[in-house]
Amino acid sequence: MTETDIVIVGSGAAGLTAAITARVLGLQAVVIEKTEVFGGTTAYSGGAPWIPCNHLMERIGLSDTREAADTYLHAVLGEAYNGDLVNAYLDNAAGMLRFMETHSQVRFKPFPLPDYESDLPGAARSRSLLTESFDGRLLGERLNDLRMPLPQLMLFGSMQIEGADIHPMRHALKTWAGFKHTAGVMKRFVLDRVAHGRGTRIVNGNALAARLFHSAIEAGVTLWKNAPAKELIVEDGVVRGVIVEREGRREEIRAKHGVLLATGGYGANEEMRRKYIPFADQHYSLQPDGNVGDGVRMGTAVGAFHDPAHAGDCIWTPVSVYRRRDGSIVKYPHIFIDRAMPGCIAVDTGGRRFVNEGSSYQNFVGTMHRLELPKVHLVANRDFLRSYGMGLVRPAPFSERAYVDDGYLIEAPTLGALAGKIGVPAAALEDTVARFNAAAARGEDPEFGRGADAHSRFRGDATHTPNPGLAPIGDGPYYAVAIHPGDLSTVGGLETNGRAQVLNAAGVPIPGLYAAGLDMNSMMRGRYPGGGSSIGPAMTFGYIAAHQMAKSHDIGTPATVAAVEELA
Repeated sequence: MTETDIVIVGSGAAGLTAAITARVLGLQAVVIEKTEVFGGTTAYSGGAPWIPCNHLMERIGLSDTREAADTYLHAVLGEAYNGDLVNAYLDNAAGMLRFMETHSQVRFKPFPLPDYESDLPGAARSRSLLTESFDGRLLGERLNDLRMPLPQLMLFGSMQIEGADIHPMRHALKTWAGFKHTAGVMKRFVLDRVAHGRGTRIVNGNALAARLFHSAIEAGVTLWKNAPAKELIVEDGVVRGVIVEREGRREEIRAKHGVLLATGGYGANEEMRRKYIPFADQHYSLQPDGNVGDGVRMGTAVGAFHDPAHAGDCIWTPVSVYRRRDGSIVKYPHIFIDRAMPGCIAVDTGGRRFVNEGSSYQNFVGTMHRLELPKVHLVANRDFLRSYGMGLVRPAPFSERAYVDDGYLIEAPTLGALAGKIGVPAAALEDTVARFNAAAARGEDPEFGRGADAHSRFRGDATHTPNPGLAPIGDGPYYAVAIHPGDLSTVGGLETNGRAQVLNAAGVPIPGLYAAGLDMNSMMRGRYPGGGSSIGPAMTFGYIAAHQMAKSHDIGTPATVAAVEELA
């Protein structure tokens, strides 16, 4: 048996933030990770937390107020607005950010990204932050214990690319600045491959996971891998610890101050997906294989409430699927890199546009669900393909031929021929493109307003005028990629209050049990106000949970919410 102050189940942003916070507050913390690597879903993510009123936006001349953020969340969430959770978040998110900058290696930078529902009252820019890149060499041998990003989002096996790399790389053979930037990134990668066998420039969500992991090691957090949690230890109605399986045997970990569930949702659990997620047979998840709902399973076993109205909430994303010749598949998330660029459209089974292609991934797939579209197609021509790429097919100078031969990328000399190959009416597709082209030539989209709102305009090509998100689809040959509904993660976890305490069906806290991250029923309730609307709350409620446990000297007596910042 092992005794400690707190046990944290899961090693993503929520779990590691809680662990680091606990150590700063003087608590011993054990993080148990069921897989052989740390980082959770965070390691696959964009690593951009949504933090209203963050101090970093001042660097780029922007500002925010709590009132504006609250107004915006009211507008986005509507009847789903939960005052307890929202107030706890707004009261602590900015403080969590300063705390982590002071006490860890976590570093973010401002980014003028508009909120996703940029036309709603209270919307702002730069609430979404970017993680600063991290030098993986600082982890030494522990670098191998960090979960790698999705391989389909890297180049040459382990070369990580961040948003700031994309434009210069697209212009590597067109401008000196593009060539210089690309050559610098490539030089670093080649040297890393020689010295370390892989790239060590770590970016995006992998950088956030790396910074948290590195900070947890430095803080003295006990980190167990290959240690799946099996069940919670409950005595006299109080959660006292966790039973884990480690090195082939069951072991008790006793927690004096509480247990935090942060296991990362259930995206890889087929049974739960079929129960809760629309079009489950044609829906693709990008979550790690270990994310099978352990937190929900253990929590509900001791009386926690898993709200069926929100159990199927996810961070949606359009996904294309490449079927290799050996039968395996590669899933590619079409977040923004291609579909928001000028010169493409997405069409439904009738050959008609159905959405603002530059809208958020949440809205894109939500529209597919609402219209009952299990498959649509992204359509463009060769000029677009060579400039921006389509899914797994990279822009020039990379070749598309292998993807055409394997059926991932559909090619045809005319729109009519393309329509036949993707199974839509030829006349409808030709008419759709003709009407789209006529308006796009003027920089307008009367059907869906692409590029008219601040968000889709920002996501387009800033060098293209008059509308960064719109350009006519030119002459053939033409290309299409099939797009399916998918998710980056489930977010429908256990019901909690603003202190991150897990609640039972009567709304009463279960003593000693906390949840954060994807094991917590998201305060956003299936909505998505801005980039990082999962990571921001994950870190914040992990931080709140650690403070709450630090103040709960008697595990059976829940602490009050007042003065969470006292111990910061």
